[in-house]
Amino acid sequence: MTLSVRWNTGNLCNTKIDRKTFIIVYFVNIENNGFMINVEIYNKKENCNIKAKVFFKDLINKSNSIFIFCHGFCSGKGSDSIRIVANMLLECEIPSISFDFPGHIDSIQGTDKLKVDVCISYINSVVEYVKEEYGNSIKISFYAISFGAYILLNKLIGDNSYYDNIVLRSPAFNMKNILVKSLLKDSFEQYKRIGKAKAGHGGKIEIPYAFYEDLVSHNLYDNYKEKRKILIIQGSLDDTAPIEDTYTFIQNKPEIELIEINNIKHHMEPEEISLITEIMIKKLDFKMCQ
Repeated sequence: MTLSVRWNTGNLCNTKIDRKTFIIVYFVNIENNGFMINVEIYNKKENCNIKAKVFFKDLINKSNSIFIFCHGFCSGKGSDSIRIVANMLLECEIPSISFDFPGHIDSIQGTDKLKVDVCISYINSVVEYVKEEYGNSIKISFYAISFGAYILLNKLIGDNSYYDNIVLRSPAFNMKNILVKSLLKDSFEQYKRIGKAKAGHGGKIEIPYAFYEDLVSHNLYDNYKEKRKILIIQGSLDDTAPIEDTYTFIQNKPEIELIEINNIKHHMEPEEISLITEIMIKKLDFKMCQ
């Protein structure tokens, strides 16, 4: 292992650590309620690094809990949807970590790797990193948004690991339909014929037709049989992931609780994100916030 620390006016510190398991580069900046560092986490299955951000209260971690964020489609690790929640969690002295899925923001891998199993390997790599850095006794929770919620639920199928809290915001249960009806910028016929299409906000990313085929084969309504306790927070006017899809998914699943917020759509403004985060924190009853 090599370790070097340099102080400068641009960053609080700049630390580089090289290991067999992880390659991590720290750039520490002050956040509203603590610090944020950029890290790179090694994905052994894909043999690549995952770009991630860690939000924490103090240089010496005093928490026995951490949240892992899973971002939405065409979003990323530094979105308002994540940063606002992360800062509010820091008020409860709970650190968190976010990362980019393949083909998103700073990801080394492209959209050709945007597949459910590959995305799951990203989550698993982050979980491994968290246990390596914080110890196996750390209580891991998830906060997953839209597409990220879809990936997380696929990961949880057959996963016997314990997770402290699982929170889904505006989950994309019916991801293949959402792709076709809301995310594609080209016609589905053209998408199928050409084998690729623009998708997401402003057509930011180009996805192969294999992505759609992968979604078809990972149908949560058919495949998800788990009995985990889950909290869902979603707007009644969700115009991307219809609330009706959520009603269908949670039917006969009493272990899943839905908090439906009136007059809120899929894309949320900062004040709406703050509102639902306050609701989440109160519902989960974090001791450090009392």
